[in-house]
Amino acid sequence: MSNYSQTLTSHGEILANIPGILGFYPQDSLVFAFFKQDSDTHSLSLGPLARLDLDGAIQQLTEDREKFAAWTETLDLDAVAAYVITDDMVEADAAAHFLCSEDSPLRSEVLAVIQTSEITAGTAWCAMYLHPNSCEPQAGRISNIHASAALQQLLEQTGDLPALSREEIENRLNSTEHDIDAAEHEDIIEDALAYVPPIFRDVLQREYEQAAAGMTQPSARAIRSALKWFTTPRLRDPLLAALLEEPQAGLKFAEQVMRAVPAHWPGMRAQLTATVAVLAQATGQTGLAGVAAHRATEISSKETFPSLVAKLIDIGEGSRLAEVVHEGGAQARVQLFEN
Repeated sequence: MSNYSQTLTSHGEILANIPGILGFYPQDSLVFAFFKQDSDTHSLSLGPLARLDLDGAIQQLTEDREKFAAWTETLDLDAVAAYVITDDMVEADAAAHFLCSEDSPLRSEVLAVIQTSEITAGTAWCAMYLHPNSCEPQAGRISNIHASAALQQLLEQTGDLPALSREEIENRLNSTEHDIDAAEHEDIIEDALAYVPPIFRDVLQREYEQAAAGMTQPSARAIRSALKWFTTPRLRDPLLAALLEEPQAGLKFAEQVMRAVPAHWPGMRAQLTATVAVLAQATGQTGLAGVAAHRATEISSKETFPSLVAKLIDIGEGSRLAEVVHEGGAQARVQLFEN
């Protein structure tokens, strides 16, 4: 789930903002846009978004009906609009029929179900359902995506445009490409697997500084130290605090460390992928954060940290995620070096 707060005035404008909010252009997707109503003006402001693969969305919503309903109630949302992004009108009609039926898990008032073939500027959209009290038009066109508030915010915070698809983000997260010499890389992995934290505080301090230096001076040496510190929560959490204090540089370095982890080490791979999720959230890349969080739990369901990250994002607490992780990491750092 992705969080964003903005007052938008039309379905064409909301559709134009979706890539900037998610961090990628959704295809063959069902996107829910939830709204909060201002108690004084009664105007609706766009809140969190949730995206599902259209293929299987009805089955997933049916199976997770109570969980989904509880989630929306927890967030105390007032209304929802559904955007069906597909050129398959049979699938679009089935989704609209389900969402407007008694079987729907939606507890918020449904404002509209809108279909469009793809999210590109000028592409037509049509309403498959509009609330009886709605004054919205039955059809229109998607607004200028590059001028949308969400994309401009994404550019300002990260310098990046949305990925062309979710698969592009997944490929980025699955990459094991690195620039380390093969023999040295093998030695780094063996070193991390056999790592036992040193007893002496000054040695720990030196390793911590070597790992944190990877944000400004990325190197094989920094990756070696970082991987050692990710072998145990006692050391991982202080390093997480350091990465979150420079989140843009921290995210870049965390991805370098993640790519150095071989696929046959799923526990470590999951830890680093979850770390990428936290740092992406801290830099405003909520789409990358959501995809990374769920990818981490897919890699390994046994790791506590990835599960916690995914849960906080799922329940709409992504905006607090970086704060919570940094606070815990800073406390762990004090205990490690000052107590």
